Amino acid sequence: MVMIRGNNGLKPKDNEFTSKPWHWPINYQGLRFSGINDTDFRVYLLGNPVVWWLNLLSIALYLLLGSIMAVAVQRGARLPAEIEGLSQVLLQGGGQLLLGWMLHYFPFFLMGRILYFHHYFPAMLFSSMLTGILWDTLLRLCAWSLASSSLARGIYAVGLLSLLLGTAYSFYLFHPLAYGMVGPLAQDPRSPMAGLRWLESWDF
Repeated sequence: MVMIRGNNGLKPKDNEFTSKPWHWPINYQGLRFSGINDTDFRVYLLGNPVVWWLNLLSIALYLLLGSIMAVAVQRGARLPAEIEGLSQVLLQGGGQLLLGWMLHYFPFFLMGRILYFHHYFPAMLFSSMLTGILWDTLLRLCAWSLASSSLARGIYAVGLLSLLLGTAYSFYLFHPLAYGMVGPLAQDPRSPMAGLRWLESWDF
């Protein structure tokens, strides 16, 4: 109780950037660590939008696909052995990760204390692991249903490689936010970061 009262008593300082829980999964707003103008060396805390939004999409897809599989299992549908194995991984492993995400995220809606963007990071790890399980399962399902065994491995490998390369390229695009940037702010069309300001709420 003492800790709860102490946390609820934490209030923001003057000119301090805070955030709300609904901001976090959609990567609505980052947190400026240093620098406020174009002559400063600036570091801006923002989740990789490709990863963040893929995680959010994956949670929605998991709820849909998991519900379909759960209903099929509940009704005693006869599934091929490989599909049954994948459904167990998705429902059990994915379900635990979804529960972990919920337990690390939703309690913040009940807190009266000051909140920051980094409070979402533990929940984000769970959603990232759920994304891995979901897309691995989806790729295996696609490979199983669309092709023979030799071609199936190629479909799975291409899909997995595409996800990895897309993630790596998105890191390359946004790495100046973490490693530091100088020059015009992103609002300025001359800024090298101008094309990466995908949301108006991003202030870098």
